[in-house]
Amino acid sequence: MNHTKRIGKLLLAGLAASLTLSITQVQGSTLDNLTQEEQKTESQIASLEVTIGETLASINLKQMGIDDLKAQIAAAEENQTEIKTAIEAQKEVIASRKEQLKSRLVALQTSNATTNQILMLIDSENFADFINRVYVVGQLQSADNEQIKSAISEEEKLTALEKQLDDEIQAVKTAESRLKSESTALAGELSSLKGILSENKTVLSQVKTEYATEAARLAAEEAQAKADAESADVAARAAEEQQVAESSSVVIGSAATTASSVQESAVASSEPAPVSQITDSSVASAEPAAVVTANAPAVTEAPAAQGKTVVVSATAYSRHEAGLSNFTATGIDLSVNPMVIAVDPSVIPLGSLVSVPGYGIAIAGDTGGAIVGNKIDLHMEDLNAALSYGRQTLTITILQ
Repeated sequence: MNHTKRIGKLLLAGLAASLTLSITQVQGSTLDNLTQEEQKTESQIASLEVTIGETLASINLKQMGIDDLKAQIAAAEENQTEIKTAIEAQKEVIASRKEQLKSRLVALQTSNATTNQILMLIDSENFADFINRVYVVGQLQSADNEQIKSAISEEEKLTALEKQLDDEIQAVKTAESRLKSESTALAGELSSLKGILSENKTVLSQVKTEYATEAARLAAEEAQAKADAESADVAARAAEEQQVAESSSVVIGSAATTASSVQESAVASSEPAPVSQITDSSVASAEPAAVVTANAPAVTEAPAAQGKTVVVSATAYSRHEAGLSNFTATGIDLSVNPMVIAVDPSVIPLGSLVSVPGYGIAIAGDTGGAIVGNKIDLHMEDLNAALSYGRQTLTITILQ
């Protein structure tokens, strides 16, 4: 039976050691996956930030183009106003000339001017005088015709110029509208990119929190497994010592039986002295061994966590305090992983797992202006517990 117990304890020690190795392998695999996910998310964030910067540059360039087009539109509209004023003035001149020509034509039709011109030609003194008078009459009619043509041409030019200005203004306004539309689209794209960036940062924060939580959990499991393995090993050694002691008891029992036989033989032969010597020596040698066997202790206390110990002054805080947020300086969400302590990174590296008496295993994931040197600040979900914690001197362990 004792032999069976010993074998069972040895198997338990081996199983504990195997479990420790398995937990270590799982820990490395899980943390590697979280690290890869964190790196992937950080890479996506960096790419998004570059894209956002390029989009902002495009928006700024288009805005500059819009401002330039607005200046062109303002100048064209001012020029158009001046030309319209000139057109209106010219139209008044043209209308006046048309009225004058109309009056003259009416006068020619209602007067004897045509007869007078004919009489003037008839009254020519000679042929040369006739030619000169014909030329003069022709010049007068040509002058009237030129005035009419000039007025019509000027009116047509002004109208064409006005139409050209209208076309130019419309083209600039179309370009402005297109740039505004593109700028609006870019602004929408920028807003979408910012949303994606925000989501990626949230994912990154969650990954970091999961990493910290998983690391703390696996470290605790590994420490517990190591403690169980060491306890099992101590139990196995105690079982071996017990078996050795039981073997000694068997030997002592055999010696006692032999001594008793000798004693009986001595009594039968009436030789008491030898019996007395044998009995005394046998009992003297047997009694200490029996005592040792009965009082052999079994050590089952688990060893303390391995790591660097530091004496610190500890205080407490809570995310529920006014002015505090759910996120630490390293991005850990305290509503998801409340087991966080604020440290001085020069004393306790950020990201370390720390065993704090009366608090548990936490991650060094926050900092504070007042946390300098050998000081820590324990985060507590219960605000009243944090306020009543006060200041305590503790010996903490930075786990290896």
